[in-house]
Formats: sequence, structure tokens, C-alpha cells
Amino acid sequence: MRGYFVYYLKILWASSLIALLAASAIKFSREDAYKKLLSLRSLPFEDCGSEYRVNYLNIDSCSKVPCPMARDSIVKVTVLFDDNGSGVSFLKHNVRWLLAFTKKDAAITPDPCDGDHHCIMNVNDGKSYFAYIYVNDTLPVMSGKMHWEAWDEQEQKILICFDVPIKITT
Repeated sequence: MRGYFVYYLKILWASSLIALLAASAIKFSREDAYKKLLSLRSLPFEDCGSEYRVNYLNIDSCSKVPCPMARDSIVKVTVLFDDNGSGVSFLKHNVRWLLAFTKKDAAITPDPCDGDHHCIMNVNDGKSYFAYIYVNDTLPVMSGKMHWEAWDEQEQKILICFDVPIKITT
């Protein structure tokens, strides 16, 4: 009788272990599926050395690249990223228009993105932030790139960096 009891406990233990492994695999797959869906819905961009993985980029009024950017307009940019569990709560932005052989700084609000401005939020296992960029009315009408960097509080590490093809319009 004792042998059956030990045998039964081993079976119970093994089935519990299998259920636990299956549950973690499903959770992992669900998170991966969510991130894959985000990346499919994201505006295409080129990562330029981010420490954190950018999962999603949205630029208002832009559904394909190059993004049309009307001069003298304000455009909202939203980014979802994995902060690797670090709890990042501060981003200092540096955004430039790269047009032909010129680089022009872009005005961005809020900068920095921190708790005072409520622009950085927890989303699932990562973070999200938004900012508004001003498309200067003196920019030439031409194609180029918007180069976006988000730095840590000490401005020593680039946490997020991406380039997006744009076209300045009137």
C-alpha cells in the first residue's frame, strides 16, 4: 500500500511540474505575441543604438514612411518600450531633423519627460511615453530623417534611439 502512495505522489508531483511549465510557456507566448502584434502595428523605424527595446512607435497623422510633417505644426509621438524592469521614470530628449547635409534641433514638449509631466507610464511589462514635436516653419520642404534620442537623467546613456524617414511639407 505504501508503494502505491509514493507512486501516486510522484505522479502528482510530475503532473504539477508539467502544468507549471506549461503555464509559464503560455504566459511567455502571450507576452511575445503581444509584443509581436505591437511591432506589426508600429510605424517602421531604424533603431540607432537603444539600450531599451522599442516595441511600438506612433506618429500622429503618419501611417507610412516617409512621414509627412507639415511645417508650423505640432505632432504627437508615442513610444512603447521595454525598460528591462529598471523602472525608468525620466527621459531627456534630443530630437533633430536630418535634412540633406544639415542638422536642425527640434523643439519638443515636455522635456524632460518625468513624473512632473505625466508623460511616462507603465504599460504591461514595459513603459510608454509621449511627446509633442514642433515642425519649424523655416524647415526646407524636402525629405530626410527625424533622429530621436532619449537619455537618462545624468545624460550619460542613450536609452532610446530611433530614426524615422520624414518629408517636410507645406
